[in-house]
Amino acid sequence: MPIRISDKLYINGIILTQDDEGRQVSQLATRGKKILAVGNDLSEHKEAETETIDLKGAVMVPGFIDAHVHFLWGGETLLAIPVHEARSKSDFIDIVRRFAEGRHPGSWLKGGGWNEHHFTDHSFPHRNWLDEAAPGHPMILTRHDGHSGIASSAALDLAGINSETPDPNGGVIDRDEHGEPTGLLRDAAIELVLDLMPETSESELIKNLETSQKYLLERGVTSVGDMIYDMNHFHFLQNMARQGKLQVRVSAYTPILKWQEMKTLLQAGIYEDEYFQYKGLKAFSDGSLGSHTALMLEPYEDSPESAGIYDSDWKDVTLIRETIADADKMGYQSVIHAIGDRAMREVLDVFEEVIKENGPRDRRFRIEHAQHIHPQDQTRFAPLGIIASVQPAHCVDDSLYADKLLGKRCDYAYPFQSLQQAGALLAFGSDWPVSPADPVATIHSAVHRAGWRTTEAISLNDALEAHTRQAAYAGFREHDLGLLKAGHLADFVILDPDFQHLDAVDEIPGGLVEAVYMNGSKV
Repeated sequence: MPIRISDKLYINGIILTQDDEGRQVSQLATRGKKILAVGNDLSEHKEAETETIDLKGAVMVPGFIDAHVHFLWGGETLLAIPVHEARSKSDFIDIVRRFAEGRHPGSWLKGGGWNEHHFTDHSFPHRNWLDEAAPGHPMILTRHDGHSGIASSAALDLAGINSETPDPNGGVIDRDEHGEPTGLLRDAAIELVLDLMPETSESELIKNLETSQKYLLERGVTSVGDMIYDMNHFHFLQNMARQGKLQVRVSAYTPILKWQEMKTLLQAGIYEDEYFQYKGLKAFSDGSLGSHTALMLEPYEDSPESAGIYDSDWKDVTLIRETIADADKMGYQSVIHAIGDRAMREVLDVFEEVIKENGPRDRRFRIEHAQHIHPQDQTRFAPLGIIASVQPAHCVDDSLYADKLLGKRCDYAYPFQSLQQAGALLAFGSDWPVSPADPVATIHSAVHRAGWRTTEAISLNDALEAHTRQAAYAGFREHDLGLLKAGHLADFVILDPDFQHLDAVDEIPGGLVEAVYMNGSKV
């Protein structure tokens, strides 16, 4: 068989392939959009027309795969009110006021990303803050985790939320000492306002997409698992793929309660290619720790009257179990958000029941976030083949307040090392825009954990594998992504050599991403 000649030959690199057949080599050759060969002497694949790129000691890794993002929401957030920058009440009000200047009176405003633990007094925002900053504008600005939002009085009025409005199933309307809404809405209560917002236009979706793709590629993210919450986003991304406008590869997951709609689409046939593929269903079982809605086995230390809440998806567990089983029979994954230890146990129970009902197959069920796992449940992942899809940046965020909320239970918070030792597979993501989609920062968070509960930290090599090879496996893309291996798509990132020493520095270094390639071309 004749030797195939490469288009490009990369030499003098520290090439971390993630492939067991050769973990580190110095050369890589590409032909077209695929990797032709890897090794330490690929001169046989070089001729006069081959372009040689000298890496000069730089690190090459597979394109980073972020297993859990909200793709279009991320871009929208970058274009909306940047309240994530607020460090006090006055900051918050000033940021909203500046954004609202020149906007049409009474128009809807969008934004989010605030975190009360970054405020000087740690207080939750109040609707009065929004009313002062942008009077008459309806808006709801979501907390950084997406599980709480602060609504303006105009938005509350439009939604008919007042002192007599009952809490919706799976949600909470916060009230003051007089029973009046403060504007803070938790989990399903947010939908009472979001449902009233004008539908995003096609031009806005295109702008969100362009913004998202630029942001991700600049950080070395070449592929994402998109946890879609709006079926319009699914149709839009499918059309963008058909038109060749996706620059980041998308593995799509749609809401579990939309399964019948999705099933009809699948039976009719959907468009898929190397940039867009449908993988399965996403559901929520509980809320978030910071919003006190993560479902715990025991009450919160600082709120003894509460142990969290079920998400509205989990209202009918029988329906959820039947839907997971039906999708599983058709070969589609189910990935379930679970943060609290009680939610974790119940999701594991449901998955185990479906596995027993449908019998053995390569299904790769996933628990998204998997933050607080009782030691008795940590050993259940591997035997069931369940993947822990985790976001190490959340660990750093939660370290600011988790001890206050959970006390001794933090001993089993974000148990990365324990899960690994029990044989579970970890796939890394960011949950962007909840946390930045920055793989260097994510890996640093897994290795250092901001100095918090470091017995559960993992090595730099294991963290890199979780953000490449294992994230590819978690989305059924291990055949063409996640490895630098002959036959795989030529998606890779060139990093400053200092990346190798990420485990030795306390601060997250900037500027380590030097270049990003997809299909063998620099993007």
